[in-house]
Amino acid sequence: MTTGASFHPTGTMVALATPVHADGTLDEGGLERLVHRVISGGVDGISPVGSTGEGALLTRAQRHAVCRRVRELAPPGMPVIAGLPLVTLREGAAELDALAAAGATAALVAMPSYYPLSDDSVLRGYETLADHSPIPLLLYNIPVYTKVVIAPEVVGRLAAHPSVAGIKDSSRDMQYQAQVIYATAGADFSVLTGTDTLLVASFTLGAAGTIAASANLVPELLTRVYRAFAEGQVSEALSLQQRLTRIVTACRCGYAPAGWKAALEIAGVCAAHPVPPGTALSADERTGLAAQLAAEGLTAGQAGAAEAGPPGAAG
Repeated sequence: MTTGASFHPTGTMVALATPVHADGTLDEGGLERLVHRVISGGVDGISPVGSTGEGALLTRAQRHAVCRRVRELAPPGMPVIAGLPLVTLREGAAELDALAAAGATAALVAMPSYYPLSDDSVLRGYETLADHSPIPLLLYNIPVYTKVVIAPEVVGRLAAHPSVAGIKDSSRDMQYQAQVIYATAGADFSVLTGTDTLLVASFTLGAAGTIAASANLVPELLTRVYRAFAEGQVSEALSLQQRLTRIVTACRCGYAPAGWKAALEIAGVCAAHPVPPGTALSADERTGLAAQLAAEGLTAGQAGAAEAGPPGAAG
């Protein structure tokens, strides 16, 4: 068993979108193009079939197939952190075995969302899975979807578990994130932000990195924010963060993650089809998104064009 203590996710990782055909079947060509795009853009890891990857709408077989293909396409040693939307603990434990067999380095595990869960239920749920998991777990705090906030005290206790490697926090709550960082200080544990618009703020608090949707579209820009901050170029990081925030805000339209999928289609990577029964952008929403992306220098067929900025813009 690989323990969390031997896995320390850091840097910029992509919350990978899942390209599909109109009938919801996997678009293998689109997936291959997208994975090559993010790798060439300099990401440090790939997290398929999470929220941006519509993992909760995919079948288990589809999640495993995506994970397996991403592992085949990724360079040896690059972390592949597969999403796991829990429904039951028993099924979750079986899926952890399947994801390990598919080549996942770790699993990003979201608690079941149907019933309200107490702090003790969350603690026991993660401990039960971690006790038997063949791969390290990352906690996933995304209350907008799960309706569960993983209390900082619970995160602190789980950080001591040998098979719990970290947490992805997508709450957009900086006070919560600070409390988690304080609660896990000194542990072999990575706090990662899922909020692209708050990267510099999170890194200032002590976050180890990010798993972000924007790396699908502008991976170089995301990695430049991280590297500028890591090199002490805070002013540069803030300037890049401003540009990234404009792009992210533009893509947060419609029903998530429809904006990101439309942006990828505009960039010539894959079709914008959502996983059924997801809803694609309306024609007006797509037109507005295309205009905003064009203003940032990202137009049809341009991979990473936003890195250079719009015509006449300072880098």
